[in-house]
Amino acid sequence: MKLIVCIIICLFSLHSFGQEEDSRLDKPTIGPPFTTQRKSNFAGFIGQNENTLFLVDYLAINRKKQELTLRRLDAKTLELIDSKDLFSIINEDFYNEPNEIFFQNNSFYLFSTVNGLKDKFNMVHLEIFNEYGEKINERVLDTLELDETYYLSESIEQDGFIMLTHNKFLNNFEQSIGLQTIESSGETGWRTTVKSPNLVQNLTIEEVTYSKNAPLYILCDYGYEAGTGSVRENNTDLINNKYALWGYDHQKAFLKEFDLRLKNRWINGIAMDYNSKHELVISGFINETRNQTINGVFSLKIGADLALIGSNYYKYKRSFFEKFVDAKRIEKTKELENIKLRQLVILEDNSYYILGEHFYQYTERNYDPRTNITTTSENYNYNSIIVAYFDENGNHMWSDRVPKFQHTVNDYGYFSSFSVMHANNELYLFFNDTERNNDLAVNDYFNYTTMSNNRRFQISYVQIGEDGVKGRGALINTDNNFMLRARLNYQIDPDTFYLYGEIGKSRKVFSVNAID
Repeated sequence: MKLIVCIIICLFSLHSFGQEEDSRLDKPTIGPPFTTQRKSNFAGFIGQNENTLFLVDYLAINRKKQELTLRRLDAKTLELIDSKDLFSIINEDFYNEPNEIFFQNNSFYLFSTVNGLKDKFNMVHLEIFNEYGEKINERVLDTLELDETYYLSESIEQDGFIMLTHNKFLNNFEQSIGLQTIESSGETGWRTTVKSPNLVQNLTIEEVTYSKNAPLYILCDYGYEAGTGSVRENNTDLINNKYALWGYDHQKAFLKEFDLRLKNRWINGIAMDYNSKHELVISGFINETRNQTINGVFSLKIGADLALIGSNYYKYKRSFFEKFVDAKRIEKTKELENIKLRQLVILEDNSYYILGEHFYQYTERNYDPRTNITTTSENYNYNSIIVAYFDENGNHMWSDRVPKFQHTVNDYGYFSSFSVMHANNELYLFFNDTERNNDLAVNDYFNYTTMSNNRRFQISYVQIGEDGVKGRGALINTDNNFMLRARLNYQIDPDTFYLYGEIGKSRKVFSVNAID
């Protein structure tokens, strides 16, 4: 399980159960509270074994003083066992900054960038720790030019990694990406360089999916307008073929490029993953006006032989937009603004969901002539969720709206957005909401109230099945004062979902299971 190192925080609280009688969630297990030395540092779940749940907190104070704290919790009681700082200065003459950390085969793999102030290159360094946080191996994996960047991806088998290197400032018409595999022992495997099949002036790596039993896929952003080769000047509108997919079969040393383009339509949000057949599923939102809006969904599938299996798109009809706008505006509504694709979730039967969120941010400035002072407020809005369901062949079956209105000021949306659990071919969404909203019906789209600045919050859930949104309710009572950190929750175990919340320097962890 991959945990991207950045600066944010941790964990969670008390129970009670929802108003929906048909909820398929079991009663959660709640851990005791524990405290951290600092209020604001990174925290997240990284993995678990039979007895222990692992979390990592990261804090960068300066280039020489950093902390990467491994926290071990009892997997049954969720009680904190101990904490240990994994960060160490690798060489006094160099700076090392953690990049990503993974948990595989009961070991931790910490990848860091090592550099010196006067050097013309960086080093990619790997440290391996056992389950107790004791270092058991380390090595330099590669050296990079200062203008090169690297991307790490874990194999879906959780047995090794692949590292991609690319010159982020290169402005040539032939782009190349370096590929190198890393075994779970820390040793490097095969290594090669792949070059763009067609003339491309710019390239950015957006996403990578890696399996030892299927082709490697690299989602690239070419950043130019179709047919002209011109570089995009801004992000106010979409481009027709922004995305291209590189599929690489290492056994055959064969690279194939897929141009992800729909005639007279523009992609606005894209995600990809393997299904159980090692086919690549790609899906997301589209529109027809080049604005940052959506009016439909698309899907395509690529087989293990790098052949396109099928592609589909679906344009939303009036009945869909009626869930978002009132009767006065419905005639003028052809697309929805500010929808951000959040996640693709593929189920055991290879049907799948995509989830988007209505997110926007704006700045307010108020000038007081009496004091000659201008105050600035950053407003964050994480609002309704769009859920779209596709069958195993990529046919769009339905889309629906899950109402949610979260507005905060000057907090970076710290406790906003949602997290997703999938079990038994169902989804469960978790987010902070109000008690009043949980009393409304699931198809009541217009009587919801805004949760403003996290006042009177209630941690809530929404249950979604293959036939639509089934219910919503309270996961935790309103007497709980630990607020959910939804954006940092993700599923590390197929049967159990861990959530966390915080208040000040205190955290709590709890787990929830879906009933079979």
